[in-house]
Amino acid sequence: MNAERLVSILMPCYKEDISFFCDAVNSVLNQTYQNWELLLILDDPTNYKMKKKANEFANMDKRIIVLDNEKNMGLVDSLNRAIDYTRGMFIARLDADDIAFPNRLEKQMEYIDDYDMISTNFSFINMRGNVISKRIFPSEEKKVKGYLREIADCMYHTTWLLKKDMYIQLGKYRDIGPFEDYDFILRGIKAGYKVYNIHEILCYYRYNTEGISSNNKVYQHLGSEYLRNNYDRINEVNKLEILEYLKTNKGKYKALEYENFIYWKKKVFDSNGVFEFFVKMLVYGTFVGLRNYYGRKKIINSIKANLFYS
Repeated sequence: MNAERLVSILMPCYKEDISFFCDAVNSVLNQTYQNWELLLILDDPTNYKMKKKANEFANMDKRIIVLDNEKNMGLVDSLNRAIDYTRGMFIARLDADDIAFPNRLEKQMEYIDDYDMISTNFSFINMRGNVISKRIFPSEEKKVKGYLREIADCMYHTTWLLKKDMYIQLGKYRDIGPFEDYDFILRGIKAGYKVYNIHEILCYYRYNTEGISSNNKVYQHLGSEYLRNNYDRINEVNKLEILEYLKTNKGKYKALEYENFIYWKKKVFDSNGVFEFFVKMLVYGTFVGLRNYYGRKKIINSIKANLFYS
């Protein structure tokens, strides 16, 4: 293990399906770049199956470290705790139900010396493991930053590789809501850190329709939107301010519209493959999306992305 180029991979674990968890860990074991350590942060003290499997992996490979939270700490505190245990000068992320392609770390390490944070494109898979859609984002730093400020997140958390120093200088993650990753990126680009997205699919991102609750999805989306709209004062925005905004008439209206949007989005993502996915997209986009605030916004943002950030 070469400490100078060591990559510390953070994988928080909660209630993920054991088979998905095993797929995620095995995708790390199969990396062509082998100078890594994997920190499994167990945040459900009652999930004994997860604990048993995590320890089996750790006994099999000394590079795997199990951090067992004594109580449920939540994602932000779990990640911040894990960062303190890392030994690498680079830190990567992978969710416990996603899959990294074998050459993901190798590709990212080719770019990291010129940037502070690297992400990659990815494919969505559903709960059955079917590839249903690809997400292709801009690569150039100027376009990536523009997309982040004007449209949405384009550096998905599960694909990150960044210099540990960036975490330290930005004070790690803030307890601001279920959009801590987007908040971190916006604070990072505001501070002048250099970012890049590899224009290659190097990860499977599992769209879990049974995961985060509907209320949290609304909170996640509207909170991210609020951060984006207040980018100029991103370091001043706090959790209480966002929660107060959600209580306003404007916030309530947007919450109702987004609840309807994700109801139909769930139906689209519950597809058996790419063809069915796009048929549903066409049908729901035409008959439902145009009547929904976020459906219309999705169309407008797609046009903006193609015109200015492709």
